[in-house]
Amino acid sequence: MAATRYYEQSRLLPGHENRYTSFIQLQGVAPMSQITVVDSGRNNTVSLPEGFEIIKNSQIRIEGDNNEITIGEHCQFDGLTIRIEGNGNKLSIGNSVVATGMLSLIGKGTIIVGDYTTIGRCTMTAFKGAITIGRDCMFANGIEIRTTDSHPVFDLVTRERINEERDVVIEDYVWCGMRVTLMKGSKISQSSVVALGSIVTKQFSKPFCLIGGYPAKVLRNNVTWTRRTNREVLEDDPIAMMYTQDWNDADADPSQENIYDLIRRA
Repeated sequence: MAATRYYEQSRLLPGHENRYTSFIQLQGVAPMSQITVVDSGRNNTVSLPEGFEIIKNSQIRIEGDNNEITIGEHCQFDGLTIRIEGNGNKLSIGNSVVATGMLSLIGKGTIIVGDYTTIGRCTMTAFKGAITIGRDCMFANGIEIRTTDSHPVFDLVTRERINEERDVVIEDYVWCGMRVTLMKGSKISQSSVVALGSIVTKQFSKPFCLIGGYPAKVLRNNVTWTRRTNREVLEDDPIAMMYTQDWNDADADPSQENIYDLIRRA
């Protein structure tokens, strides 16, 4: 396993007191494979592997203290911006993740992305809440995921806020179509599909569902999907079949590491 390398606060930018930047050339990849880290805070940790496959025009910008970023092996980033504001934010990106777009963490937010997930040009905003994404998910372009409404709304009688931040959970092997919006407190369960343009405002706890609409609702039960566009037979896709085990057998566990790795090597 490749050693993890930490960035260094290397050069003071003119006119910016206590503002540092680090330009990282990763080993073993082409000259275009670079990522820029700009850190304006203290005690921030950015953990990068040696095993990036492709990184183009990507950057990490931190304004705050005690933030943690961990990126797994063999990721492919193209035009990805990671923006952190505030203190105590945490970002964890798993192995072999493909991503572009914007990941924003503001004020003790958390974003976790599982292995082998692919993310189109999406925007994710975690403010005082967590966005958790499982393994093998596929997100098309134009998706927005939020733990917050950004601005408070108050009840005039009680003077209490009525739109607190809430976590968003997307389980393993979920496909979200273009321009899907997942609002605070939403949940999509394993092996489900969210149709193009849907707005998800609640929790869908049942797996193997087709979800769509505004607001989203279950359109059909007992469905799954495949990433392979040229496959018309479900059994031809071992990854899809692995997650379907959970539908065939309630005792099956597709997250078992030995089964997962065996199928990956097939």
